[in-house]
Amino acid sequence: MNKCFDAIKKIQFTEEKNSKEITGMISPEGEQCKFSSSVMAVGPVEDWLGKIEYMMAQSLYDITKNAIKVYPDNGIFRDEWLFHTAA
Repeated sequence: MNKCFDAIKKIQFTEEKNSKEITGMISPEGEQCKFSSSVMAVGPVEDWLGKIEYMMAQSLYDITKNAIKVYPDNGIFRDEWLFHTAA
């Protein structure tokens, strides 16, 4: 995957054998990010790679939007907020 996308080393599938349902991505550093919704690896590869690219951006947007929403009023607890909202 790192030949297609700089920030993705692997993609995660569901646990079932021969699954075609992609549920997340793993960076070259080992960071894992679950997709907001799954992508099916069926049909032309160009189509589902495009869907992975879209879901990568959408999932990071959703995670960031949620983190802003739950930001503490009292800035003293920022470190706790950071580690609980990081993907």
